This record gives sequence, structure tokens and C-alpha cells, in this order.
Amino acid sequence: MPKVVDADQYRKELLYQSLDLFAEKGFANVTIRQIAKTLGISTGALYHYFPNKESLFEQLVEELGHQELLVLNSAMAPRKTLLKRIEILGQLLLENRDILVKHTAIWVDFYQHSQVETLLNNRIFQRIERQSREAIAELLGISDFRLARFISVSIDGILVDQLGKNDSTIFAEQVALLMEMLITYFEKYPEKSSLNS
Repeated sequence: MPKVVDADQYRKELLYQSLDLFAEKGFANVTIRQIAKTLGISTGALYHYFPNKESLFEQLVEELGHQELLVLNSAMAPRKTLLKRIEILGQLLLENRDILVKHTAIWVDFYQHSQVETLLNNRIFQRIERQSREAIAELLGISDFRLARFISVSIDGILVDQLGKNDSTIFAEQVALLMEMLITYFEKYPEKSSLNS
């Protein structure tokens, strides 16, 4: 009797298995043959799921973004105060540091080896960025997406800083400082969050 394979689940497994390879070698330095070899499948089988390396990468980014949003959304509790939600955001960053740094390494490498137009016109990347800002805005009760983007970019900066250091102590200090800044900001401007009203 032939083995029944859930194609979508298998595709996701291939994506997650390729994550370490992209993080270790970088997007530009990995060939589709190397990916197939690392995954233990033929290049033909890999092409069945992904027409090219760029498609595999886009789907990986989409899946990682989806998983990050699930984690963020699962942490939201409707009756939590703004202070508690800021603490939750900080805790999520600390708990997921290693995987977030790995995601950041992959993104930075991809950005360095891509044309600006490719990045700006990619609907998947645009959607993931928008959803991330919306999730932060919802978590903190923010209606100003400029502020949500600033918070998101600040988190990205902390993660990029880890690429050169990979130091969990420095990471924890930076996250704590960002959380303190958010608390101070929302204390000074309580109208900026609906959770303060």
C-alpha cells in the first residue's frame, strides 16, 4: 500500500529543515542542490514543492512570519493592562531569542544579496511586515501605525545587534531598556494606547 503524504505538511517540514542551512551559509551561498542534499531528497522532488530557491525562501519567510504572529497573538489576553502586555512582549522576545536571531540573520543576508526593487515589490514580505506591525499595535492597543513600526524597527535593531555578539546578557539588557522606554512613553502619553483609557 503506498504511503500517504500530506503535501502541505511535508512542504512545511522541508521549509523548517532548510532554515538552519540558510542561517548557517546565507541565502546567496546556498544552491538548490545543496538544499536538496541537506534535506535528503532529490532536486526533482524539491522542485516539485518549490519552483526555485527564491520561492522556497519566500515560503519560508511566510511560514516563519505566520508562526511568530501565532506566538504573539496567543500571548494577548483581553483583560491585561498595558503594563502587563509590555511585560509579555519583553518576555516573548527573551523566550524566543535564538530563533528570532536566526530569522534576522537570514533576512539580513537576503537583503544584502537582493535588489531593492525585489524587496519593495514582494507582496509576501510586505504582508508579513504589515501583519507584524498590526500584531504589535493590537498587543499594545496602539492605533498609530507609525508608533507600531517604530517599536518593530527597535526590536529589529536589537536582533541585528545580536548578529555580531550573540550575547544573551546584552540582549536581555537591551530588551529591558526598550520595555522601560515603552512604559515611560505610555505614562507620558497615555492617550497613545487604548489600554490606558
